[in-house]
Amino acid sequence: MDYTTKRSYKKIDIEPYYIGSANATVSGDGLVLATAVLEDVVVVNRETDEVVHQIQGDGDVVTALQLTPDGNELAIVSQSQQLRIFDLQQSKFVKTFKLPAASYISSVDPTSSLFAFGLTDGSVIVWDIEGSFITHNFKGHPSTVSALRFFGRLDSKDWKLASGDIMGTVKVWDLVKRKCLHTMKEHSATVRGVAFNETGDYFITSGRDNVVIMYSTKSWKEVKTVPVSQSVEACGFFEVDGKELVYTAGQYGIMKVWDMDLEKLVATTKVPLETTEELNVMDVLLLDQGLDSVLLVFSDQTIVEVDLELQNGVFPSVRVMAGNHGTIADMRYVGPNFDKLALATNSPALRIVDLSQKPLDVVLCEGHTDLLNALDCTTDGLWVATGAKDNTARLWRYDDVAGFVCQAVFEGHISSVTAVGLPRTPVNEYPRFLITASEDLTIKKWTVPKPADEVVHVKNSDYTRKAHDKMIHSIDISPNNDLLATASHDKNAKIWDLQAGETVGVLKGHKRPVYDITFCAYDRLVVTGSGDQMAKVWSLDDLTCVKTFQGQANAIQRVSFLAKNQFVVGAGADGLIKVWEVSSGTCVQTLDNHDNRIWALCLKNDGNEFVSADADGAITVWQDNTEEVQELEAENRKLRVEQEQSLENYISDKDWVNAFKLALKLNHPMRLYKVLQASIAQGDEGSCIGSRAIEATIPELADDEVVLLFKRVRDWNTNARHFEVAQKLIKAILQNYPVDKLYEIPGLMGLVDGILPYSERNYTRVDDLVEQSFILDYVVQKMDEVV
Repeated sequence: MDYTTKRSYKKIDIEPYYIGSANATVSGDGLVLATAVLEDVVVVNRETDEVVHQIQGDGDVVTALQLTPDGNELAIVSQSQQLRIFDLQQSKFVKTFKLPAASYISSVDPTSSLFAFGLTDGSVIVWDIEGSFITHNFKGHPSTVSALRFFGRLDSKDWKLASGDIMGTVKVWDLVKRKCLHTMKEHSATVRGVAFNETGDYFITSGRDNVVIMYSTKSWKEVKTVPVSQSVEACGFFEVDGKELVYTAGQYGIMKVWDMDLEKLVATTKVPLETTEELNVMDVLLLDQGLDSVLLVFSDQTIVEVDLELQNGVFPSVRVMAGNHGTIADMRYVGPNFDKLALATNSPALRIVDLSQKPLDVVLCEGHTDLLNALDCTTDGLWVATGAKDNTARLWRYDDVAGFVCQAVFEGHISSVTAVGLPRTPVNEYPRFLITASEDLTIKKWTVPKPADEVVHVKNSDYTRKAHDKMIHSIDISPNNDLLATASHDKNAKIWDLQAGETVGVLKGHKRPVYDITFCAYDRLVVTGSGDQMAKVWSLDDLTCVKTFQGQANAIQRVSFLAKNQFVVGAGADGLIKVWEVSSGTCVQTLDNHDNRIWALCLKNDGNEFVSADADGAITVWQDNTEEVQELEAENRKLRVEQEQSLENYISDKDWVNAFKLALKLNHPMRLYKVLQASIAQGDEGSCIGSRAIEATIPELADDEVVLLFKRVRDWNTNARHFEVAQKLIKAILQNYPVDKLYEIPGLMGLVDGILPYSERNYTRVDDLVEQSFILDYVVQKMDEVV
């Protein structure tokens, strides 16, 4: 491969599709999922992971979303109190309405006929989907409405709507009689769940007072009150193994299922590991009857599909979708085929994303009890080490069935583990050592125990060394496992003898903290990235700086060698990625696809692909396509030469029609002008541009070609020498191209606005010349009289 030319990369984006506090919503069959990304809305096909709609917001954060069970209509409410109805089949908004107050809760009836919105002024609005109008506006709640649920039967008059508010009041409304049937005030805190059973005989309410209350709808009398030992965010009925049960979900990140007849807990979902992260279930999305799963929406915007078939008293999770990954601090390609990404995020769980199948899904590997800081992997991709704020490091082994399983825990640091390193040589059965760095300013070397069936806790390290005077940001291990490199906030990097734990040398030269350091796999070099906006390449032979790269507008967070030491890639806090050629020191490519600071960047083994992630959780995979681009450019150059020759031939043969088409296609303004000028000079009678054949081609032009013609008219019209051809061309366009179609071409009216002032100026100048010519006529006449 030729590495001496400018590099080219194609990108694959994996962007967050769920950010914010607005609820997620799903169609009845579970295929269509709609979520908010702050002010915008994303609609995803859960079967294919394809984003089918990206709906631009109105500038204010989305507060409520509701999708109809048939998956055809989507209601969007924003902080601006705008209700917008989006038709997914037509891919357009069909109605916009201003609500009288903000709304944070919504519901839809099972027949996809009605939306309901609970407002902050205590009112409840019911919206007719087909007619696009308000059918009911119920008032009576003393405070913000926080729960809604429909009950209705086709071909009947039994239609109800239940609502709850933040003061603990619950109301049941009769939609046919348009009145409140019953008001209940038994709750002492915010009501977050209301639901009817399938027959409508029973009604339950729950909330943040940790109880579920069941009522009979015949008498509206309280039947049972069950303490559920959790603050409830959602409740309802579903059927499991032919029996109607009640679920509650919320605090502790679990869903509980109850037998209300026995007032007994039947089962729960898997209880998450207790960590510093407060994880709650915010909503339960029910699917159509007959489907054997539900979706749990968690407070960290992960959506978990839960199988309703019990396994050992627990409802198992069958799929986890990550709406966003938050801030990604570190990542590596892992797995036997290096087609997975291991992510260290602002979450205690190690996240694994499969790039080859479903990139929106995530596998959560629990073990750490505080946020992850860093990770590393072996050269075969089968072992991953993680360091976290719980002062420990963990070693994970890949299993074909279970995924990554924790094998060992390394305990000994008295502060957060900030960096980890694994062997770079083939590990055979398992890696023999692990290097860790911590906020306690020390590095430790650990002997990895032989894999066992249980997790092994290692508390004694081979050595402990105080490495720097300030935080250690990064460590790396040389390709032959002889050397260790550390980068620190004290502006220095150090090279260590890995086995002895002794300093080999100090790399001094950066003026700000050193954030990253990486060995070269093919030469005795190491590269550092710093807050002084520079990357430096150092020789391991004499520990001197051999090359300095500049160009970033902010700190360089990550650096690495690329393409067998031919290039250095650096990711900056300004969201830019730069690729420098080592031999010349010049920047051969700048990649711009991130809107925020890039915290993580890692390379695939072959170096032809790397991945970057920013503080918003957006991931971009960059694939080197330099050879393809070079081949395409060569073909385009060859084609352009051939077309240039053809244009010369057309002009020589006075074939104005083909010359006009080709000059327009090649975007040659002056050649197009000369073709039209020559055509006008030829002067076909009845044609304003001298050629009826050219006029006949104008209606056949594509929209972008018409826009290009108007651009040429605009440019020529500004010049007094060229305006005549411009005016004749625009006349030919208006006479031959349908005017109604011109209005529909995007951006055309802006060009017309640029043409009009100069046209008026040119015609004024012509009028002045005509007026001045009368004086000449007068002078000639008087001279004739004198003669």
